[in-house]
Amino acid sequence: MRRLFTTSLCLLVLLVGAPAWALDPARKVDEYTIARWTMEDGLPHNLVHTISQDADGYLWAGTWEGAARFDGRRFTPYDAGSAQGLEIEGVRAITPHPHGGMVLSLGRVGPGVLRFHQGRWQRLPGQAGTLADVSVLRFGPDGALWIGTDHSVFRLDSNGRLQEIGNTHARLANERVLAILPLPDGNALVGNRHGLFRIEDGRASEWGRATGMPETSVLAIQASRWGGILVGGSAGAWRLEHGRAEPLTGERVEAMLEDRHGNLWISTLDGLRRYAQGRYETLGERNGLMGRLAPALFEDRDGLLWVGTTNGLYRVSDGPVFGLTRSSGLRDIYVRAIIERPGQGVWIGHPMGIDVWQAGQARAVPLAFDGKTDPSVLSMANARDGGLWIGTYDQGVIHLPVASADGQFRPSRLDETDGLPSNHVRALLERADGSLWIGSNEGVSVYRDGRIVRTLGAKDGLPDGNVYMLYETAQGALWIGTSNGMAVVRRDGSVRHWPPMSEFPAVAAFDFLGDPDGSLWIASDRGLLHWRDGRFVQFDHRQGLPNNRLFRLLEDDNGDFWTSSNRGVFRISRAALTAVENGHLARLPVEAFTHADGLPSSQANGATSPAGWLMRDGKLWFATANGIGVIDPDDARRQRTQGVTLVVESVEADGRVLPLQQRQALRADTRRVVIRFTGLNQRAPERLRYRYRMVGFDRGWIETDNGIAHDAVYTNLPPGKLRFEVQVMNAPADWSKPENLVMRTVEFEKASPWWLQAWALVLYAVVLGLVGWAVLLLALRRQRHRQRRLEALVDARTSELSDKNAQLEQAGEANARLLKQLAHQARHDPLTRLANRRAGDAFLAEALEVSRREGRPLSVALIDIDHFKGVNDRYGHAFGDDVLSQIAALAEQLAGGVEGVLIARYGGEEFLVCQQLPRSTSRARLETLREGIARAGIETPDGDTLHCTVSIGVAELEAGQDLRDLLRVADERLYKAKQQGRNRLVSG
Repeated sequence: MRRLFTTSLCLLVLLVGAPAWALDPARKVDEYTIARWTMEDGLPHNLVHTISQDADGYLWAGTWEGAARFDGRRFTPYDAGSAQGLEIEGVRAITPHPHGGMVLSLGRVGPGVLRFHQGRWQRLPGQAGTLADVSVLRFGPDGALWIGTDHSVFRLDSNGRLQEIGNTHARLANERVLAILPLPDGNALVGNRHGLFRIEDGRASEWGRATGMPETSVLAIQASRWGGILVGGSAGAWRLEHGRAEPLTGERVEAMLEDRHGNLWISTLDGLRRYAQGRYETLGERNGLMGRLAPALFEDRDGLLWVGTTNGLYRVSDGPVFGLTRSSGLRDIYVRAIIERPGQGVWIGHPMGIDVWQAGQARAVPLAFDGKTDPSVLSMANARDGGLWIGTYDQGVIHLPVASADGQFRPSRLDETDGLPSNHVRALLERADGSLWIGSNEGVSVYRDGRIVRTLGAKDGLPDGNVYMLYETAQGALWIGTSNGMAVVRRDGSVRHWPPMSEFPAVAAFDFLGDPDGSLWIASDRGLLHWRDGRFVQFDHRQGLPNNRLFRLLEDDNGDFWTSSNRGVFRISRAALTAVENGHLARLPVEAFTHADGLPSSQANGATSPAGWLMRDGKLWFATANGIGVIDPDDARRQRTQGVTLVVESVEADGRVLPLQQRQALRADTRRVVIRFTGLNQRAPERLRYRYRMVGFDRGWIETDNGIAHDAVYTNLPPGKLRFEVQVMNAPADWSKPENLVMRTVEFEKASPWWLQAWALVLYAVVLGLVGWAVLLLALRRQRHRQRRLEALVDARTSELSDKNAQLEQAGEANARLLKQLAHQARHDPLTRLANRRAGDAFLAEALEVSRREGRPLSVALIDIDHFKGVNDRYGHAFGDDVLSQIAALAEQLAGGVEGVLIARYGGEEFLVCQQLPRSTSRARLETLREGIARAGIETPDGDTLHCTVSIGVAELEAGQDLRDLLRVADERLYKAKQQGRNRLVSG
């Protein structure tokens, strides 16, 4: 009998298909990602009693203050005010109904059991709807609902008949039910503080002690996919099979769950433990799982683990991203450099030195010698002798050879005493010829045969700044990325330098990645650059990058690019880059991975090397400000194809909630329609992208990924038939691939108003015909009258013709005067009466040409009124305009009126002064202008006297400068004058 029971139960478990994705059992629990939600996120209460999931994929949580439905980003609370006549609180049990919806228990205020289905709440019929203190709800395979309360256990069959079973056994009567497991044969197992009971044919019998279990509280019962029954309680956990109880652990079990891989998860007093293959690992406070664990432990349809505690709702997931942090054994989490060494694990550089990650554990590498402590590590490079080169913050370069026979390292140092120009080393590269190239804040040094043989600096054509990256291509070229541009050392030793923001469209170059054809990809502070055929192609926020500052650039085994930034790690398809570069695609479909996906921090670290590494197993490791982010590209690819459920949650018309149905009828006077929808992907809800349209109203699709609220709002829809379509897919959204998206539709038919109905249209036609006939008769009558008037008018016009000729001559003279006035207005500012910007630019261009041709001096000054915004804020814009006019007049008086000098208003409170005068003369005139303005007083509306000052930036024309360079220099010096305290002139 028992063998037959166990076999049937296992068959039932195995028939429930495992999801395409579940928690990876090969990972350590420290590699799982934990997310948390609390009352601040919309949870009704932080103590979560129970967790379940409905057929659509919504997660449900029961708390003291009611229940909440969760779509992965937004909670919909159901509490005391959610349903009229119902007090939804103290929810301790929730379970899905076999025919749709959810069944949940209520607390002592208005007790009972409710069903939520298609947006409506109702009590279960009969006595079951009012049972008090319900603690457990479980549906059996036969559709019967087993109900556990604080006083007894009941069975509600599919016909609505309620049977109390607790009164059939003295140790079940008036006792709180803690756990129920319905069995395939229609019976059940029940646990309470006295132990485990079997319900068979409506009667209860003690069953736990008969199998060898001690008398103990039974808090959890579950069928095992490996066979038998799992029972957990205050004295531990057991596997019951073939009539015998096999102990699994002696720890108190608050909740218990066997996942789809057969791993046993147990909530204990000090955390959540996973038992597998005779070992256990614990998730606790060090992993972010806070509070005392409640009986709420649930595995959803995607294989994610959900945990309820006194501190909120937690999700345990194993997406493509996980982190290594201090809890993983790292001594310091501000990681600077990562490198994999064959057979020696992954070496991690940080401010406290180096840790090695090997066989799932971190260990420190001692680097203190010669009386110095462990250095702050900025860079690393594998050495050809099997050792490691280490660049430090202030101790130069350390060479760590292969460990000696006793397992010890014998490090050596190369620093300023050996000819290194700086001990601050951010980049290292050992080249094919055996030379070590060292990048510091003083250039690039070459170390060969035990000495520094060469140092390249600004005098050799290198950029002047910190060296961030050294990269050798297959063609033998050495590329150098710095904080001030980039350079290349060719095979013949010649150097080419690209200064920032000239031919090189960025300032800093952080990383390089070469292609076999000799082209180069560059991670910079202005996006991703592609250098090919002597020119740069730039990809930045204008093409869809979430952040322009890119640090590490790696290519995975599938040919996709991965780059770190201060906004996470981005995956960019090489094919998409090519399509954008060739003009076949407008924006890049970028997939971003952030802290929400499992990165220890969205802020990656860069300006050191290597700040990331492609491991031999295909995983990508990136340095961040809070540890190491590990990404599995294959898992990421699978995540992009994970299924999504799309639900239309509600339809409202003028504030009225309409019944959820495929076709909706709208009244003619409907003004506002709101359609709420959401995609359900509990693993990565933030990666969902949506678009929608109302066919018959919208011209095209409207895309949205605003994360929380997904509402389509329409006002004044036209009458007739309309169709609302909404689509969802995982990021990055490529809507051209219908196989990756899910769509839902809602049909609408809006009634026509009475004035657009058929009878009204016929009436309009009749009235229109009568009106047309009347209008025709009236038009004929007026035509005859106009003919008579026309004949008289011709005579009068002939006599007036000569008068008109004279008037035309006068009009011509007036037009000439008007044109002259308009020409003046086109070149002058109406407020200050100075030349405007157009006139200033024209004069400056002409003066520049004269200066180049004749060698005449030329200076340009940009003048800005200091603290002018404060004048506007205090006295208003009308007085501000008066101040501008007076200062403009004073400027013309003090510095204008001389040949070769033009003063123009250049915009806002900024003026342009162009002088074709010697440098000393032009500067003296500007100083006179500045001092004169500072002395002048302007009467304010409140009777005070306002003294204004100006800041002046001056640029003199130099050889090779064009107009843009001249204005840029003047603007920079104006900014410097502002920085130095204002009311001053800066000319160099």
